Amino acid sequence: MSKKLLAGSIILSFLAIACSDSNDDFDENEYTQQNFEINNDESELESVLSRNGAGVLSISSITASNRASLSRQAVEDEDPQVSDIALEQIATVDPPVVDGTTLRASHVKIDGNYAYVTYMMEGEAYLGGIDIINITDKTNPFVESRVTSDIVDFTSAYFNNGRLYFASAVNTDELLNLEYRANIGYVSVSEGNFLQDFQLKPIEGNVAVDIAGFNDRIIGVSGATGVLGLYDAASLETIQEQTIPDLRSIAYGDNKIAVLSGSEGLAMYNPNDLSVLNNISTPNLASESKRTIAFKDQAILVSEGNNGVGIYDSNSGNALQQLDIQILPEAEYDDADVVTNAVSIAGDFILMANGGAGFGIAKLDENNTLVEEGVVDLEGSSNYIQSDGEYIFVASGTGGLRIIKISQPEVNENFAECESYDVYTGRSNLNVNSNEVLAYRGSTTLKNLNVGGDFTFCGSINIQNGANINSQGEFNMRGAMAVGTYGRNHDLNINSGSVLRIEGSLTVYGNLNLNSGATLEFVGENSSIHVFGTVRQNSGSTVVGTYNDTSNKLQ
Repeated sequence: MSKKLLAGSIILSFLAIACSDSNDDFDENEYTQQNFEINNDESELESVLSRNGAGVLSISSITASNRASLSRQAVEDEDPQVSDIALEQIATVDPPVVDGTTLRASHVKIDGNYAYVTYMMEGEAYLGGIDIINITDKTNPFVESRVTSDIVDFTSAYFNNGRLYFASAVNTDELLNLEYRANIGYVSVSEGNFLQDFQLKPIEGNVAVDIAGFNDRIIGVSGATGVLGLYDAASLETIQEQTIPDLRSIAYGDNKIAVLSGSEGLAMYNPNDLSVLNNISTPNLASESKRTIAFKDQAILVSEGNNGVGIYDSNSGNALQQLDIQILPEAEYDDADVVTNAVSIAGDFILMANGGAGFGIAKLDENNTLVEEGVVDLEGSSNYIQSDGEYIFVASGTGGLRIIKISQPEVNENFAECESYDVYTGRSNLNVNSNEVLAYRGSTTLKNLNVGGDFTFCGSINIQNGANINSQGEFNMRGAMAVGTYGRNHDLNINSGSVLRIEGSLTVYGNLNLNSGATLEFVGENSSIHVFGTVRQNSGSTVVGTYNDTSNKLQ
């Protein structure tokens, strides 16, 4: 394995980094480095976040039941079935540039209102960075603090109790007191800002590739001839270490530590003493490749390169399911680029970063049986993915980090009347004719919506291209609705004599056009609207009800 797999960085001046010859004792006055910089400049950091491409994401559904027919018809079928999930890309974050080199996102840890993103430079250079992204407001995420370094790669992160712990590779030609290039460490974080108390601890190996934790312990692993170790979270003192070759990833769940080795497969360890609970045979992994694992209840999921995702029982070690990489039939890819680099969980959905094949979605039932598959339409390669069930972060090489929101409206008593409606499973172009009365529920993404009759929807509905409430049409929406793409002519049009009645949230990435005689009505006390484009409110149109206009664009 090469010097490293991943990296990250943080911005500081006159930062003390301390490590004694003993791996377990630190003296912050022993070594002082000026090769770290912390940047909290709001105006400068604002420029690294872009709205380009923000908006409703297209999801091509490839369910087990219709996969064969779709493969034959996809090129000419412009109206595929919808997928049972609604996604919005809300921003893209440009990676840091250090010494003229653009870094790559290596890992994301989401904790509460913040996402911690590590960056690296593959190869022999030691260049890295870390971002703290404030995700409190889905319409306005922003980078609150950024660190960069020209001597440390940050490969993974874990947050607990006010500290951001990280795995890293360090240029020991610069930090001569460090015994190994592989290091774990921490820095304190307060209200979205880094504090200047970085601490490093060498562990055997050339690069620490992953880090996790539980209770008052930190779990760290280093690659190649490295170790799996348990460390005290307060002091980073070594509790116990095991030598394991070719380590790639770790995960903690179901009171187990799962460890993935590229050459020895998957193993479950007792978190108290690192004794082996069981070994699970998995395909050998390509050398120097990033792979991740994730728990889903008692199952453990493994990204297995061109084999897709393997799902195993963490107790018995039995193989439960294999999720192949799904490719849209009309797409053209280089086979060498079609690999599952990472896997993550978002509720009932399994998210797959499939390299050149993009971002894949699979849904399993309670018996881990495949019930749905889909491909999200994202430009560029998908090299890493991480979700907390509300947000999804997808890294695309040097092309930046995409922040994606999963639309999940709160279900309250007002939704009880919707329980009798069928879940919408139809086509992605939905037309409600003037003589029709239709009502559905669920989470769905449409290409286009035209309402001329009476239409009710409960749950989450995203419309990628545009939505028209035509003359005399009535659309009753309870839940979350999003329309369009930022910077494109993907508008929400409410025409003369028509009504859009909404209880919940409405996000318009294009323009909102209220023609004369149109009515936009908000129901309840907690409804909201955010319009990224222009609001064109013609004379004679009406906006009624109680609502929070977070974009301040309605009259």
